[in-house]
Amino acid sequence: MTSLPMLNTREDYHVHANFNDHSPSNLSIENIVKRAEKLKLNKIAITEHVRKSSDWIEDYLNQIETYGNKKIITGFEARILPDGTPNCLMKYQKKYFIIASFHNLFHDKKKWMQALEKIICNSNVDVIGHLGPWHDEDIKITDEELNYLSNLMADQEKIIEINAKYRWPKKNWIKIFKKNGVKFHLGSDAHKLKDIGQFDRISDLINLVNK
Repeated sequence: MTSLPMLNTREDYHVHANFNDHSPSNLSIENIVKRAEKLKLNKIAITEHVRKSSDWIEDYLNQIETYGNKKIITGFEARILPDGTPNCLMKYQKKYFIIASFHNLFHDKKKWMQALEKIICNSNVDVIGHLGPWHDEDIKITDEELNYLSNLMADQEKIIEINAKYRWPKKNWIKIFKKNGVKFHLGSDAHKLKDIGQFDRISDLINLVNK
């Protein structure tokens, strides 16, 4: 297998804030930064859910500028739309750290593959978040397809997130991705302060990447 950088549990590249409609009010930018400092994390990416219609973005960016430091990466998590584009305005895609994730069911393998291929080849996307159709029973991905997708990811230098919230990707996906030189990093997908930087529940996946 290809030798890849080790996953660093003091880095969390997927942290949400209270600008969405389902996180507690105490998940403020200020509190996130304080929590990261208390945990002695080396790097975190604040990546709030975004839509093209989001009207809070400038306030969000201003708060990160106010409370952030050199250890904080400013970013967004954008849903992968059926046409294979991220649900984020281009001006933000081009300037900030972007995680693209599947949040909806496709029920059609061809459409899912086409959307994923397009997002992998999007130069504005840094990371593929929870990429899998992990709850889409209509889509079954073969090892041959995983080899194809992972070679494309490696060629396009896309990072695959080891997601603590969903325990994703599956182990066999990780093995194939690793074999084909795909790079990984860790994301807690935290929607609560206590979840920031917490990776114990995916220690087996971390060990698989790091061995």
